[in-house]
Amino acid sequence: MEVWAALNLLRGSLPAEEIAELVLTVATSRTEGGHVDFDDERIPADILERVVHVIEKTDRTDLGEIADFALERLARSQGKMGADLGFVGSRTTTLLANLASTLHGGVLYDPACGIAAALLDAVKLGARPARMVGHDINPRALRIASQRAELHGVDLDLALTNVLAEDIDPTLRADVIVLEPPFGVRLEGTARLTDARFDFGTPPRSSADTAWLQHTIAHLADDGRAYVLSPAGTLFRSGEEGRIRAELVKHGCVEAIVGLPGKLLPHTSIPLALWVLRRPVPEAAIESVLFIDAAETVSPEHNVATWLTDANARESVPHAVVAITDVLAAESLLTPHRWVDRTEREPSDVADAYRQGWSAITDTMRKLQNVLKSFEHFASFSKSRVMTVSELVDQGVLDMRMGRPKDRYEDAPEELRERIATASDVRDGTLRELGIDTEYDDYPELTWEGDVLVTTMNTIRARVDEAGGHLPSTGVYRLRVLDREVLSPGYLAIALSGSWNDRFQGGTTIQRASIKDLEVPLVPLTEQRDIQLAVLSIQLLHEHSADMAEEASAVGTALLDAVRYNARLANPDISVGTTDQDGLNDSEGAK
Repeated sequence: MEVWAALNLLRGSLPAEEIAELVLTVATSRTEGGHVDFDDERIPADILERVVHVIEKTDRTDLGEIADFALERLARSQGKMGADLGFVGSRTTTLLANLASTLHGGVLYDPACGIAAALLDAVKLGARPARMVGHDINPRALRIASQRAELHGVDLDLALTNVLAEDIDPTLRADVIVLEPPFGVRLEGTARLTDARFDFGTPPRSSADTAWLQHTIAHLADDGRAYVLSPAGTLFRSGEEGRIRAELVKHGCVEAIVGLPGKLLPHTSIPLALWVLRRPVPEAAIESVLFIDAAETVSPEHNVATWLTDANARESVPHAVVAITDVLAAESLLTPHRWVDRTEREPSDVADAYRQGWSAITDTMRKLQNVLKSFEHFASFSKSRVMTVSELVDQGVLDMRMGRPKDRYEDAPEELRERIATASDVRDGTLRELGIDTEYDDYPELTWEGDVLVTTMNTIRARVDEAGGHLPSTGVYRLRVLDREVLSPGYLAIALSGSWNDRFQGGTTIQRASIKDLEVPLVPLTEQRDIQLAVLSIQLLHEHSADMAEEASAVGTALLDAVRYNARLANPDISVGTTDQDGLNDSEGAK
């Protein structure tokens, strides 16, 4: 897709969230009939001009989808952006949007809306609320949400607030609430002790999970429903959380619990749970809790809404309807596998798992084909001129600085000493995206946006520090590209990890190479960018191949289960059509 190819040229120049805002600003300016002139010294003028041109020539009716596509790809390539702002197109977003899609009239509310991913996707899937409300603590996320809503022609009431610390609209009552809150948030201060929302118990300081649950119940209309995602631990932890859970069950607020598989979010593999909540129910009407164990299903995001409303459809997934008295007697443990008997499987369940597994494989094969097509124009490159890091430093192309041991940063402010980047961070790709606090922007050891961090201990690895703000530690070298007309930081990181540099490794106890000896084959800047795109495509090949292996395992399990449980299996449809990258069809890819 032309837009994504253009945006890839900005990688290393801008953090992902700033790239997203650039796209949205240009796109919303188009809808208003204007033109935006950007002047950012971090971005080469020709690249910026190309990005703006690609967006401005796009049909106005397609701008919302174009912006969403860019946000989805940016969040996928840089997980922290999605974790902070929300993921467009994630499986959890799809799940929540499907649950809200049947709302016509009334109020739809998301207390931690981020970039309004679930709210806007619900509208795309058919929701027509009379009012939509989004709250969030992140001003950048709300700016993006506002721009996305404008591009999609949706009215969205947004407010900047810390929902956990204050209830800015106590009278708000919603017919549907969708919520994917940040996980692992601590509750600070004592306001929680007197907060009117926490009727079922004071949430512990250590976890805000039960605070989010009670906030949604407090803002439900009488017949409303809240759909809240949480880590699985909220279902079984004891202490104050266990007592709150018991009160929620006793008052009939827990209508259903759905256990979900891991890897529903791009940035974490932990399994999640979906809570279906309602207002307290009169005791005489309290009967049961529905438990659905979807931990081994292939695509629950597309099926949960049907499972919750259609008892016949529910037969395709392990489930149980349990009396509230039994749940309370078992200390209100809400993990579905505690209540769902998995010793036997219905033949229809096995057949469905087999079909879904093949469907997932076909989809991944299609994505693999599209990635392979992106290599068609990578026929050859110009003859390279090989230069060492030492020569590039001598020529003024690079500046190099060696990291210090941790205990040698005693002159650094305490806040900066928490920003040390170790060799393992570089090697394993665990650098945190920090950014530079203007209070310390003159501290000489801090990395800048686009600096390349390199380690040669045990293996040679290099990473672009996208946001800057790190202190390189022992075994980490900071390379700063001074002349970006000659060398791109992204290409430099790729080239340093080339197999030809392995020959410089030496040593008896710890293998390491002299960074000055490492070779960088120089080609024209345009070809460096093409190579970066090729490497990104290869990374997608790795990801899709891993998905394929997991899906094949699921199909194999279903195949054997079919023998054990006498399931009749239909022949799988394994035809693979031609679509644009990551599953877009040809017409979408031409936008």
